[in-house]
Amino acid sequence: MDPVKNPRDPYSDFEAMMENVRPRIRAFLLTLTGSEASAEDLTQEVSLLLWKKRDQFDPRGDFRAWAFRIAFLQAQNFRRKVSLQHDREVPGDDLFEHIAEVTQERHGRDDLEESRHAAVVTCLGKLRKNHRDLILRRYQDEHSLEQLSSEAGINRNAMAQKLFRLKRTLLGCVDKQLRFLNRESSKP
Repeated sequence: MDPVKNPRDPYSDFEAMMENVRPRIRAFLLTLTGSEASAEDLTQEVSLLLWKKRDQFDPRGDFRAWAFRIAFLQAQNFRRKVSLQHDREVPGDDLFEHIAEVTQERHGRDDLEESRHAAVVTCLGKLRKNHRDLILRRYQDEHSLEQLSSEAGINRNAMAQKLFRLKRTLLGCVDKQLRFLNRESSKP
């Protein structure tokens, strides 16, 4: 019987969480080390460390954040070790921490966030170009309603109404896309 699926195994949820986060941890470590071999070795070390510390994890907490923090600390130790072994200077801790933070944001998204992002991108692509541009200018580039309405030659209330309708259309599409993705992922 698969230990991850065994309901009598008290650690089955923990194992499942570890397996779910492992590819993202590996990608995170690969970015930080720049080496496939080092990333794989560190991923193994992190997995072992997570397992050893499993009793310290609060099940109400964010497992992914906890696992990434441990991976970051292991990468930091690895970096210092390499620096000492090769007697060469490595980028400062501030730079390393910034790189780790940006990388964790990219690799640390969960599956739901990835699905939502994919759905939004798909649905934006379905909008007419002028509608897509308007949505992006308002919410990505943060143009004001006043600026957008002035450029379009309509009053502020008309622009607000237009954006409301576009958002409603976009949200309906995203909802439909997520339901479709959920049905596809649940097929055997």
